[in-house]
Amino acid sequence: MNEKLKKLKEKVAPFFKSVTIYGIILCSVVASFFVGIFYNQMTNKNKVSKVQVKTVTKSEVNIAIDENNHLIVIDKKTGNYRIYQDSIGKTIFKLYAKNVWGQNNTVTTSTIK
Repeated sequence: MNEKLKKLKEKVAPFFKSVTIYGIILCSVVASFFVGIFYNQMTNKNKVSKVQVKTVTKSEVNIAIDENNHLIVIDKKTGNYRIYQDSIGKTIFKLYAKNVWGQNNTVTTSTIK
């Protein structure tokens, strides 16, 4: 009976050795993954910016749109200005154009050929 246990031990020992090595490698990979996630969370904290709404009158600012469709709001008193994205400039321009042109004036195309 003792010899059977020794033979079984000789056959099973390499299996457990390889399982142990692969287990250590797997644990290292999983630990590295979680360390990376933790490091990313610690270094890249999301900064929450407050939405600032400031009401100004037409007499306080000048509004311009540059050649790249960026909206520029210039303070008349200080001369300071802010540049906004082109999408904001396009939206403001379309609203202004609708107001000037009139919402009821629509261009119609003739269907007569």
